[in-house]
Order: sequence, then C-alpha cells, then structure tokens
Amino acid sequence: MYHVYAQENVLESDPLRARKLLVYDQIGVYAGPSFNGQGGKIVTDCLCEFTGGAQTGYAFGALFERLTRSRLIWGFALGFEDKGVEGRFTEIEGVVQQSPSTGARYTVPITFNNSAVASIGYVTAMPYLKYDFFKILFVRAGVPLSYIVSSNLKYTKSLVSDSVTFPNGEVATASIPGTTNGSIVLQDGPLKNIKSFQAGISLAAGLEVGLSRTLYLSPVIQYIQPLTNVNSTGGGFSVRSLQIFLECRLII
Repeated sequence: MYHVYAQENVLESDPLRARKLLVYDQIGVYAGPSFNGQGGKIVTDCLCEFTGGAQTGYAFGALFERLTRSRLIWGFALGFEDKGVEGRFTEIEGVVQQSPSTGARYTVPITFNNSAVASIGYVTAMPYLKYDFFKILFVRAGVPLSYIVSSNLKYTKSLVSDSVTFPNGEVATASIPGTTNGSIVLQDGPLKNIKSFQAGISLAAGLEVGLSRTLYLSPVIQYIQPLTNVNSTGGGFSVRSLQIFLECRLII
C-alpha cells in the first residue's frame, strides 16, 4: 500500500487508473488596495448630481479553498471592503457681495468647487470557482454577496478663488456667508434609502509563487462589477472596483 500525504499535491500512482490530482484544503488571507469607480449618479438632498467619481479604498479578508480531483477548485472568501468614491464638479454662480469701500452691493459671478464624498463599507461573502494552470497561473470567477455596514455622504462647496472684482473695478475678498475658510458643508450624514444587500460578478487572475511545499503567495488582480444599486434615491448609483492584493495560502 502506498502512503501519500495530501499536502504534497502529488498525483496518485496506481497504474490501473487514470492519474488524478489529490484532494486537499487551503486556508489563507488577502489584503490590498481597491480602486473604486462610480456608476450612475450621486444625488444629494438639494438634488445636486455628481457623476464620474473615483477613490482608492482597500479590501482584506480570509479564504478557504477545496481542491477537487481536477484542476478546478472551489472556494469561499469573507472580507471587508472600503468602496468610497468622490465626485466633483465646478460651477459659476451669481452671488451678492458688498463693496468694503462704498458699501454698495453687487451680484458678481463666483466659481465654486462642489465635492461629494460617499463613504461605504461592505462585508462581503464570495463563493467562487478557480482554475489552476500547472500551479503557475490561475483564473477565477465568483459572485460577491455584500451587506453595507456603514455609509456616509459629505457634500462640500468651496470657493475656487477668494477674490472678487466688482463692476467698478474694485477687487475685494470673496466669502461664503456664515463661514471663515471659504468652504461650507451642505450635507454630512448617512446615505438615504440604502439597499443594504448588494450583489455582483467577480473575475480575477493571479500567479502562484511557492514559498514552500505547503505555503503559497499570490499576487492577484480582481474586477468586481455590481449588479445592484447602492440606494433607491435615483440616478442608479453603484460602485465598481479593481482590486490588487496579495493572497497568502496554507495547505492544511
């Protein structure tokens, strides 16, 4: 009788049967940045709309994999994802300003930067299938199922320039009433009408780097396309992400 240890990932040696890979399990952890992109529109309480937002977040978690008697592997990952985005736009508004020398009031064009930062935290569980190419390269596809555990939307309006020119040629300091730094927060609180449960599709590829007979380190690139919107406010707001991280897996 031959004694074969599963953690060695060798082939069965019975010449009367087809050669099959042994079955064993792996556990691991992963961490890395998440490059988030906005889909649809972020709509604020004042009905301002932001598009094209982006921001860098992060992702980390743990995983379990079960190798089958082929090069197909099934696995399960559980982790946390920071999927915030920031949208911006610039606008010119006519604002009433008072001349410090004459006291006259004029409506003058002033340029403002508008910024909306949506901060969203996900706890994500993802079953996946993975195909291993000769212990060098792998690809995998999964279905990330997420629950939003935290959210916030901060809408800030700021002066582009702190000076203004009046029709009489006088130059004075511009200001936003009630502020001292040329910036005002118009909204800061949880996202409205959140859809707590989220779903998507994940595609990933990675390299296998064997550190020992039982320990592997893999650089991985993963793209997640959402199938659901973040909220039901309107605008179809969603967050897609491109994640680059390191996986460390141990055969058990």
